[in-house]
Amino acid sequence: MARRRSQFTVQEECHGCAGGPSTTRDFAYNTRMNRLFDKSIVLACCIAAATGLAADAHLVAAFCLGVIATSLAEVTQEERTRRICEAASYAYIIAAVFVPPFVPFAPLALYDIARRVRREHAWVALGIGATFVFALVADLRTDALTARTLLLTAILSVAATLLSLRTAQLEREQQRMRRTRDELQERALALEARNRDLADRQDYEVELATLAERARIAREIHDNVGHQLTRASLQTEALRVVHADEPGVAADFADVKRTVDEALQLVRASVHALNDNAVDLSVQLERIVEGTRSDGGPQIELEVMAEHAPANVANCFAAVLREALSNTMRHACAHAVTVRCMEHPSFYQLIVTDDGIGEVRASTRNATEGMGLGSMRERVEALDGTFTAGPRAGAGGWRVFATVPKRQGDESR
Repeated sequence: MARRRSQFTVQEECHGCAGGPSTTRDFAYNTRMNRLFDKSIVLACCIAAATGLAADAHLVAAFCLGVIATSLAEVTQEERTRRICEAASYAYIIAAVFVPPFVPFAPLALYDIARRVRREHAWVALGIGATFVFALVADLRTDALTARTLLLTAILSVAATLLSLRTAQLEREQQRMRRTRDELQERALALEARNRDLADRQDYEVELATLAERARIAREIHDNVGHQLTRASLQTEALRVVHADEPGVAADFADVKRTVDEALQLVRASVHALNDNAVDLSVQLERIVEGTRSDGGPQIELEVMAEHAPANVANCFAAVLREALSNTMRHACAHAVTVRCMEHPSFYQLIVTDDGIGEVRASTRNATEGMGLGSMRERVEALDGTFTAGPRAGAGGWRVFATVPKRQGDESR
């Protein structure tokens, strides 16, 4: 627990959406390649259907316009441009009704229309399809195109429509699977975050129980063994005085007393060591923050970066934090409180800031200087530290700043 950072607010930790920009680009690229492959097959079949027709200007124009329109439909990204391309596909089918050379390449336009058709606009697509069928029948009766070209075009139109619907359905299924995968990954990340929080909480509880047990053992040794040794020392001294006229016996009792006093000193040192180890700075600060936090209160963020702080420093910072949070709850309409406790090479530092209303804090400053701020300052200065408290410079809110220098030997602890 030497380095700890905790946020005492209910929040959902998530490290980011599983489907990033690169995944989206890959999906769009694969989708575009599938459509281009389908359109390449449809275009080859259209060219085969147009074989045998006179290669005049109308046929060349129909080929070029069909290729341009179907290509632009794949490279456009904006919604407005897509609508223009969709309108161009409808216009191409209408042109095929009046200009027979446009008929062999109409399946390209039908592919784009079938891909973008929606249920609410299905009647428009059906009307365009019926109009194209009437155009094929009219061209067959007037011998504007050969029966072979018209038959291949009709079959290819149906095939292009079905192929477009199949590709669109496949794209929707892939997108649905991708969303499902992203949701599962996000839930997995959320579960991992929850597990980490539970593990941290378990470590905190174990550390808290360990420190409480150390404190209990120190109390037991002090109350029982320490008192018994003190009693034995007093009894030995009394016996030495009683047998003062017997030099040999008195010397023996003096030796016993020295041994008991040494044992008593060792017990006292062990009790102080256990008591110091039972005081953990991060545990004390977290306990204070947890006790202060409430549902309607401000969000409290705690960050502790201190290793093996002495017991007197830990108790001092705990008292300062308790008083600072109490002042914030009583005198400031704060929404967020930040607590930073850091260890530097030559001193320990505690900073408590909030975003409360400065006027309210300023109006109560004089009333709390004698009791609250004065008590904090006395505790810090008793350890040869420095203490300041006041409005935050350049920002709203309040700031409590305390530093305690390290004593000789603290750096090596």
